[in-house]
Amino acid sequence: MPITPHELIANLGDLPPLPKVATQVLRLAMDPAATAGDFHQVIAMDQALASQVLRISNSTAFGMMREVTTLTQAITTLGVSALKSVVIASSARNLYHRGAVGPQERLLWEHALVAAMASRAFAERLGLALAEEAFVGGLLHDIGKSVLGAKFPERYGPLLRLVHEEQGACLDLELEAFGFDHAMVGEALAIQWNLAPCLQAALRWHHEPHRAGRDHRRLAAVVALANHLALEQKVGLGDPSRLEDASRQAMDILTLDSGALASLKADIRTTLERDQTMIAEF
Repeated sequence: MPITPHELIANLGDLPPLPKVATQVLRLAMDPAATAGDFHQVIAMDQALASQVLRISNSTAFGMMREVTTLTQAITTLGVSALKSVVIASSARNLYHRGAVGPQERLLWEHALVAAMASRAFAERLGLALAEEAFVGGLLHDIGKSVLGAKFPERYGPLLRLVHEEQGACLDLELEAFGFDHAMVGEALAIQWNLAPCLQAALRWHHEPHRAGRDHRRLAAVVALANHLALEQKVGLGDPSRLEDASRQAMDILTLDSGALASLKADIRTTLERDQTMIAEF
């Protein structure tokens, strides 16, 4: 019998709180009226975050002819859209690193970042008015794995190694070992953090988007496609063929045929290749 989110949280104990800066960034990211000045106020409070923004703005991805030396210059260089991505990704990186699970840690993080960029790209190319939500959903879709790594390091690290080395079914192994999986944990965490219902649904149903509520199904579908694409690009842990059913459900939700999806993926792969420099900076 499935456990409820309340029982899940009780079994896990205290879940990690969302850092103050990340809370503010997520709020700004969902606000279409947010300006560069709003982000400047948040970034300036966190020296490590400010350094990350400066480093990214000086990367070859932005082709600057001279060094960017101030936070104001960095924000102007990046623009609000790219700035949102950098700030959210920097905050999420710290959350992922809390649940260090050995050599797989870097793969989990790179997978999250590529899935975030791919999620946004899918949403934009499909004309869906949820690009920011898609980026955040892609970035956090596997945050439950980080929580499991933090709570059960001696048991979860070997489980992920099994997934990576033998292409095991991650959800099945998690359910067998703990009685719940990383998607359930992600949803419980999103509820505790008071994230938007659409993000709660994306974290819970990125492996089964047809089970998301009608209003949240498209976001779950976009994240499912991005998750699959990231594994197809060999970024992450696991066998991409295990996500084919989730992709088929997503195609149905988004009314995509195989030809349209293949064309979208080819375009998005080109975008991801262009953004590899930025990905490496994290």
